Amino acid sequence: MPYIYYTTIYNMKKILFALVALLGIVACDTNEPVVEQKINLSADKSEIVADGNDVVTFAVKNLEGEVLEDATIHFADTHEALEGMTFKTKYAGEYSFYAKRGTAKSDVWTVTAKEPGNNDDPNDDPDNPVKKEYVLSVSPATIVADGAEKAVFTLKADGEVVADFELYNAADDTQLAANEFSTTVAGKYSFYAMCEGEKSNTVEVTATEVVVEQKPITLTASKSVIKANGVDIAQLTVTEEGGADVTNAATIFVNGGALNGNKFATTAPGTYTLYATKGEMKSNEVTITAEEVTATGTTTVFAEGVTLTSGWYDVNKKSTTNSSGADAMMCWAASSSNIIQWFQDRYVADGNTLPAGCPNGTSSKYDYELQIMDVFRDNWDNLARGNWTDGGVIWYFEGRDVYETNSKESCAHPRSGTGGYFKSQWSSIYANMYKYENGWAWYTGEPYTYATEINNYNWRGSSVADPLMKFSEYIISAFEHGMSSMAVAMSSNFNGAHAVTIWGYEMDNATGYVTKLYIADSDDGSVPTLQPYAVNSESGNAKIVLSGYSNYYPFALYPVSGYNSAE
Repeated sequence: MPYIYYTTIYNMKKILFALVALLGIVACDTNEPVVEQKINLSADKSEIVADGNDVVTFAVKNLEGEVLEDATIHFADTHEALEGMTFKTKYAGEYSFYAKRGTAKSDVWTVTAKEPGNNDDPNDDPDNPVKKEYVLSVSPATIVADGAEKAVFTLKADGEVVADFELYNAADDTQLAANEFSTTVAGKYSFYAMCEGEKSNTVEVTATEVVVEQKPITLTASKSVIKANGVDIAQLTVTEEGGADVTNAATIFVNGGALNGNKFATTAPGTYTLYATKGEMKSNEVTITAEEVTATGTTTVFAEGVTLTSGWYDVNKKSTTNSSGADAMMCWAASSSNIIQWFQDRYVADGNTLPAGCPNGTSSKYDYELQIMDVFRDNWDNLARGNWTDGGVIWYFEGRDVYETNSKESCAHPRSGTGGYFKSQWSSIYANMYKYENGWAWYTGEPYTYATEINNYNWRGSSVADPLMKFSEYIISAFEHGMSSMAVAMSSNFNGAHAVTIWGYEMDNATGYVTKLYIADSDDGSVPTLQPYAVNSESGNAKIVLSGYSNYYPFALYPVSGYNSAE
């Protein structure tokens, strides 16, 4: 009901009420029952300005202080109900109200409506100022502690919104940067505002824990049978429903005890039951059998399709570092050629056809063992500076210069527009290649997982108690997961480097140590040779040593997956 219309009716009703009283007629509320007070009526102010804008807001609560949303506000004299919980008027005077809910009725609350400009208000007297009442509120009062959802604060002075105020954390009286609050820590927080030197009431914000959706998890193992030698490892992976890898966020248990990491090895023969947990979720159980090691001999493993006498390649340079020649520093290219030809053999064996123009087979130009070496020699500049095996492999497949930011003085670089023999179909090829697991290193931001440096078996540091065991673990793991031959960068007293190609290894069955590597070296003569070199650890400084290479120590591995080796 508009306030002008109501006020007119209100004044008319007051006149009629007086006439009825004079005539001795009973008023309309004389028969209303007297009920026990069970509700309380309050308002945010007792005085308003009769300007049609100033508003008084009522609140109705029970004796326990709970707000009663279904209560109604009535004029005390006419018993007519207000529309809502507010009142305003253009007519000065006193207005009395009560609240009603069912049969319960509150005490009367009186509101004085003053004429605009009434000097009776002490606030209008500059010599007698009255402090404003500052009321702080917040919405919402409950937020999620996710760092994103915010509680926004509002300050009112005598019912009017204040735009400029300071907000403080009541726990330590520290000022917030803005009049809003978010957090990542669940709990209850109290705040107050300061404005013109006056302090407001305190309000509370509750931050609840972030509820993370719990999805079923599955535990898988790379193998179900291992040797009980402390070296043979079963790689464990935890995936969430939908396929997401959550291994790092899960805890894996072996026979009830928590496993440190996601690799399982043991020296105790037996059957082990493993499961994983993530939050409230528990995975399936996986059984791994650790077989007693009784063998005293060795096991020899070669890359897929390779034997001691076939399937491997050994491109030999025409010159060495001790003699002049265009390929003197191209050991990296020779090793890259060996690995690439092996990959192409696997690709064709799977029923595929090599891209048009792709070099394959023996050399026809420089009389190298492989044509691939020809394209390296023809398409790279500054060959006297050398490069690395991953640089050669990635350029050949994709046409990218991995080390393009390196100066021409530091390494060789491919000519623009060269390489990339598999570029057009590389995305589908890459999907069918083995992807590295946790623990294998790769260059940040690049998909180099098919040809990458592995240098974290830590022969240089002290964090690994047995560097030879760590080195053996990487070699064995690579061949187990479909990796091809591996280029090995070796350093002479850590000054300079040399690249060779690993085609296989020998392992001691009792200890699990790699004891021998089968290596093709571009510097060992003009006849392709697969030479075994003994592997051991040099005492005192944790260097991995290959017998036969004087003062050469392997410091990086560049494994390349064969096609369709994703299993």
